Order: sequence, then structure tokens, then C-alpha cells
Amino acid sequence: MENNKVSKKALNSLLNDSMREVISNLELPKPSKRVKKELDRSSKKLAAVFAGLLKKENRKAKKERKKLFFVEDVLHQKKDKKSKRLKETTVNAE
Repeated sequence: MENNKVSKKALNSLLNDSMREVISNLELPKPSKRVKKELDRSSKKLAAVFAGLLKKENRKAKKERKKLFFVEDVLHQKKDKKSKRLKETTVNAE
């Protein structure tokens, strides 16, 4: 994975710029100060929600990776124990 860190400020600026660009492409009157304020407010809220979701997904993926490594370690240890037992029995048999 690339960068797991999530910056609310970066998300906020991306969302804000995207929404302003889309609105400017529409054939609407020029946005007033009140409209710009509302865009800022809504982009902040969206960024906070989106950042939370991304962090949650990253945590889940991290837990899954830990579980996978744990299972592999356990399986590896069992194989080592079996090979040790086999070596002991072959040495004792000779």
C-alpha cells in the first residue's frame, strides 16, 4: 500500500476544490460569499467522515495482516516441532 496516513486538511482542500470546480462548470450565477462559506463547511464535514472511514479500513486491513502472520507463524512452528521430533527419533533409532 502507498501512504496510509490520512490528512483531513488535504481531503478538505481536495473536496473543496472539486466541488467549486463542478459548480463553476454549471450554468449558474456566480457564487456568493454565503455559498462559498457553505461549501467550506460541507467539505470539512465530508473530509472528516471520509478520513474516519479510511482510518477504519486501514485498521481492519492491519488486523487481517496480523492474523495472517500469526497463522503462518503457528504453522511454521508446528512444522519445526515435527522436524525436531523426526530428527530425535532417527538419532535414537541409530
